[in-house]
Amino acid sequence: MRRRHLWVLRDHFGTYLDVVGDAPAVGDEERIEVSVAAHTARSLAEQLAGWGSMIEVVGPEDVRHELARIGTELAAAYG
Repeated sequence: MRRRHLWVLRDHFGTYLDVVGDAPAVGDEERIEVSVAAHTARSLAEQLAGWGSMIEVVGPEDVRHELARIGTELAAAYG
């Protein structure tokens, strides 16, 4: 995710967010790798879906599947 957005995600997830470290920059945008948690994969995906392409979810795979399901649902409804 972009480093400049860290405060927003930290405000949302609170103690359920850990900074892992720096991530490779994209263009002139500094990026950071974080770990976030929720009670279920579905809940986590629902909380992350609104970020769209501003973040990259690299795992776990069940969260990525839930994000894909949400995306498919939204595309079918609003596509």
